[in-house]
Amino acid sequence: MKATGVVVEYNPFHNGHRYHLEKAREKGIGDVVIAAMSGDFLQRGEPGIINRWKRAEMALRSGVDIVAELPAYYSNQSAEIFARGAVGVLGALGVSDIVFGSESGEIERLKNIASLEENDEFQIYLKEELGRGSSYPTSFAAAIEKITGEKGYMTPNDILGTEYVRSIAKLRLNINPIAIKREGTGYHSHDIKDDIASATAIRKMLEKEMEKIKNLVPEPVYEILSNEFRKKRCAWLHEFYPILRHEIILHKDSLEKIQDVEAGFENRLYEAALKNRDFEKFYGDIMTKRYTNARIQRILTHILLGLTVKITEKAKMGVPYVRILGFNQEGGRYLKSIRGKTGIEVFTTLKNVSKKLSGREKALLDFNERCSMIYTVIKEYEERKTPIIIK
Repeated sequence: MKATGVVVEYNPFHNGHRYHLEKAREKGIGDVVIAAMSGDFLQRGEPGIINRWKRAEMALRSGVDIVAELPAYYSNQSAEIFARGAVGVLGALGVSDIVFGSESGEIERLKNIASLEENDEFQIYLKEELGRGSSYPTSFAAAIEKITGEKGYMTPNDILGTEYVRSIAKLRLNINPIAIKREGTGYHSHDIKDDIASATAIRKMLEKEMEKIKNLVPEPVYEILSNEFRKKRCAWLHEFYPILRHEIILHKDSLEKIQDVEAGFENRLYEAALKNRDFEKFYGDIMTKRYTNARIQRILTHILLGLTVKITEKAKMGVPYVRILGFNQEGGRYLKSIRGKTGIEVFTTLKNVSKKLSGREKALLDFNERCSMIYTVIKEYEERKTPIIIK
C-alpha cells in the first residue's frame, strides 16, 4: 500500500478542505490519505476552535483515512519548524507524496524559492531587512526581490509550501511535493464564494451565527460543530487571557527563555499585562509593525504553554514519536502494513509508552499532553485513551 500525505489544521474542516482531499487522491499515488493534523494549539498561535479529538473525527468522517497528531512543539511554531515537524511525521509514516494547497499552485516556483533560502546571500539580505524592523513576510519578499529582481510577495500557504520542500530535502526523504491551486476565497477572507469560505470566516460566524455555516461545511462536520457549540466548547484565544496574564506577571524575569521572545519585548508584555484586564486592550498595547499578528499570537501561546527555546531545540533534533488520533478501515490496514518499519515509535495509546521512549522523547510527549491539559482548563473535554476508529 502507498500513502499520500496532507498537512492540516481543520479549524474547522470546510468545503475547501474537501476539495483539497479530492485533489490529494487525484494527484497523489497513495491508496490512503494520511493527515498530519495540529493538536490543540495551532500554527497561527490560536487554540483549536474545538479540541483535537473532535477535529480528528471531522477529518475521518469527511474522507481522511488516518489522522496523526502534530504536537504543540511543532504545530505552534513558525513556518520552518511547523513544516519540519509535519514532514517528519508524514515521512515516518511512509508517505510517497505530500499534497498541499497554495495560492500560486506553481511547484517549480516554490522549489526555486526554497533553494534560494539556502543561499548565503539570501540570508544576509533577510537579516538586513529584519534588522530594519520589517516583519518576516515583508523581509522574505524583499530578499527574494534583491536576488532575482522579481517581486517576491509570498502568501501564507506559499511560504509553508517552500518550507515543506526545504524540509523534504533537509530530512533526505523520498517524498514528492505536489502543489494544488487554492480555489474560492483567500486565506483570511471573510467572503463566501460557491459555498466555500475560509476557516477564518467560518470561525467568525461561529461566534454568533451558527446556522450560516451549514452550507459551508460537510454534513458530519456541521453535526459535530453544532454539538460542540451547544456545549459551549468552542475556544478563542481571548478566553485564555487570565492564565496568560498570570504567567506573564509571575514569570516576567524568565520570559526571554520563551521561544520567539526577542530582547526587550518581555518588558512590553509585562507592562501591558499589569495595565490591562481586558485582552483586546492588552493586545493593542503589545502590537508592533515588526511582528505579524500570527507571530504575536504565537508568542502569547508560547508563554501560555511554557514553550521555551530549549524545548524547541529538543524538537528540532527529530520527530520523537508519532501518535495516531484515528483511522478508518483502509487506514487500519495501512498502519498494520508499516508496523515495525517506521524507525520511530508509532502508537495509538499512551499505555506503557514511557518504556518505549527515550528521555528526550518522553519529555516532549509529556509537554504536549500538558498543553492539552491547559486547553481543558478553559474548554473541558474528555481525553481518549484509544484512537477514533471509523468502520
